[in-house]
Amino acid sequence: MGKNIRVHELMQELGPSLAAIEWLIQESESSWSLGMSNGQELGVSFCTVPSRFLLTAMIGRPEETERQTMYTTMLCSNLLYAEERALRVALTGPEGDLMLISECIPDEWTVAEISDCIAQFSDTVSRFNGVMSRMEDVLPSDESPFPNRMHA
Repeated sequence: MGKNIRVHELMQELGPSLAAIEWLIQESESSWSLGMSNGQELGVSFCTVPSRFLLTAMIGRPEETERQTMYTTMLCSNLLYAEERALRVALTGPEGDLMLISECIPDEWTVAEISDCIAQFSDTVSRFNGVMSRMEDVLPSDESPFPNRMHA
């Protein structure tokens, strides 16, 4: 069975197998959008060379006055996590929206393995958003390195 056919079957089975998925929409032949029960919207794209899933999530937009600081932090984060977690932060569009990107390279190409990848990525997105929220809530705005920097 071809890898593309198997990927489509896996994605059809994914929704019922992962309780945190509220909806799954196929956007193109090789990409899907997932709505998670925690309110996140995740993108899942199948890439062929090498065979892997690319997982994406929008995480907000830095305020214009904080973009330089946020971009510096983003580059440092990419350096720290690129190899260990295959996690990157990227800019999208002319407004400077930020996106988390991760790769999932399954060993067995099973629904369980892909579900685990998606659940782990969703957890990472939550942690990233949670850290940003706690920094703004805990630190006084004049001491915070990123005061009021993110909005959805």
